[in-house]
Amino acid sequence: MTKQIENTRFYDVIFVVVNIGKASRVLEEAKKCGITGGSILHGSGTVSSTLLRTIGFYEVKKEILFMVCARDKTQPAIDHISSLFHFELPNRGILFTSPVAHLLGTHGERLHMVEEDAHPTPGHEAVFTLVAAGLGDEVVEAAAAAGARGGTLFHGTGAFAEKCRKVFGIELDNGKDIIMNLVTSDVAPTVEAAIVERMQLDVPGNGILFSFDAENVRGVR
Repeated sequence: MTKQIENTRFYDVIFVVVNIGKASRVLEEAKKCGITGGSILHGSGTVSSTLLRTIGFYEVKKEILFMVCARDKTQPAIDHISSLFHFELPNRGILFTSPVAHLLGTHGERLHMVEEDAHPTPGHEAVFTLVAAGLGDEVVEAAAAAGARGGTLFHGTGAFAEKCRKVFGIELDNGKDIIMNLVTSDVAPTVEAAIVERMQLDVPGNGILFSFDAENVRGVR
């Protein structure tokens, strides 16, 4: 058995949401900054343009890339990626990071953060909602009505043990919609409450919602 080595280095996960076909290019640039790899998911983002919605375009294909990296590489990586892909311009994508609490990787290391590690006060939260397939649009509508400025929707399936299904109260193997909303911290409670009420998430089996602080946000206006 591989020996697990305790390590007090701090790590972040970097999330990047871009239009279809761009995530692999972002990953290539991230590797130049010392990030060893990442995972890409496919989904769709809501269209906010009134003109596009008028002529029938309600969503655009998206990719979400997430990468785990040592904290000393986080800022150089996001600065490099942001400068190349110009997230300060409209419709180029968004980027944010979140600290990793625990990480057990393939190199035999058990990495963890300690509570004393200081972070700047976050100005955003990433809200993830899991509901039955086909209900994702309702989540997007509820979030938008509560102040969220769009969202990204992914389709997923799960293969969990029966005990795990009972613990979470939701069966994932029938197909689920996964919606990510990146919102400012001041409206996050309102958005979360609106989703819970609209989707009746307090009823067992209707879905799951969780959120975490988002730092180093780029591309959100």
